[in-house]
Amino acid sequence: MMKKWLLPLLALLLPFALAAQERQISDIASRLHANRVTLHYDCVFTQDTPVHLTGVLTIQAPCYRAEGNGMKIYNDGMTRWTVDPESREVYIEDAEGLEELVAWQESLSELKITDVSYLPLQEDLSDFRFDTAALDASWVVTDLR
Repeated sequence: MMKKWLLPLLALLLPFALAAQERQISDIASRLHANRVTLHYDCVFTQDTPVHLTGVLTIQAPCYRAEGNGMKIYNDGMTRWTVDPESREVYIEDAEGLEELVAWQESLSELKITDVSYLPLQEDLSDFRFDTAALDASWVVTDLR
């Protein structure tokens, strides 16, 4: 079964996550509708058993893509694909865009954000979608929409 603890890594842009990075996170949040933002994250998800999460998050509101701990999550603002290449599994679910980021705010600690970059908005949003048609029969695709 897919590791459901990975969704919390999407909560990286909450302005109240850690006081030490509040200004940096506020700056990122203020630029989300004018830029495509990419950042590296490192945090601990503390719900149930603590899990250390690291990876890269790319956001162009209302879309995001998170890669880390061997998983990839794509969200085009309406649909979320959670991809586990090692297990060859994909879960497809309805999504709420960036609003999903708030859901796990109290389960994160030790948040560190580095290597933040801002690029112009792009019309091509294919980076935030996952094409299951390209997968072979060895993959398990579970569509929960």
